[in-house]
Amino acid sequence: MVENIPASTPRRRGPYSKSDGRRRDILAAATQVFGVNGYRAGSLKEIAGIVGMNPTSLLHYFPTKDALLQAVLDERDKVSDAVASAAAGDPTDPADVPRAFLRIAQNNQDVPGIIGLYTLLAAESATPGHPTREYFVARYQRVREQFRGVFARMEDADLLAPGVTAEYAAASTLGLWDGIQMQWMIDPDSIDVVAHLRRHLSMITVVEL
Repeated sequence: MVENIPASTPRRRGPYSKSDGRRRDILAAATQVFGVNGYRAGSLKEIAGIVGMNPTSLLHYFPTKDALLQAVLDERDKVSDAVASAAAGDPTDPADVPRAFLRIAQNNQDVPGIIGLYTLLAAESATPGHPTREYFVARYQRVREQFRGVFARMEDADLLAPGVTAEYAAASTLGLWDGIQMQWMIDPDSIDVVAHLRRHLSMITVVEL
């Protein structure tokens, strides 16, 4: 026998849901401003103006400009990592690693805002005193190690070209990929990121692409 269960009372949207919505709006506006103008030139006033508030009110959500920038990067990491994971799948066969990279590169073209944000802020982070310096040092170390790990699997399977090591494959692929994406952001009609990456991978591996 099923007992009668009282109908639940509809929940009201409280201050937290409104606050979360406003926070997401601020992050979206900050991503836009930092992605176009960079961190130093991007102002809290411009970000606040996009979401229809004053800079002082914005500081109730993010106490400093540095804190807002870090929140933007954290949010973009979640999105970009999800995109990369979905595109790459789970290449259990080492021979599928280059194809997984190409799928990620293809999907990246659908999220130019994320690529633009990383490209501009990564370049800025090389300047003294920039708040993202430690973030990008750690990020590049992490990505290089991830790349080295998958290329090591290819090395163990004798799928790297003669004389190419996993360390070299990782560093050269990351360097070329970043550089080509920067050129693509500047002149998307003239640069084909996937084509350049495919040629590079064909040169450092023995996999047919």
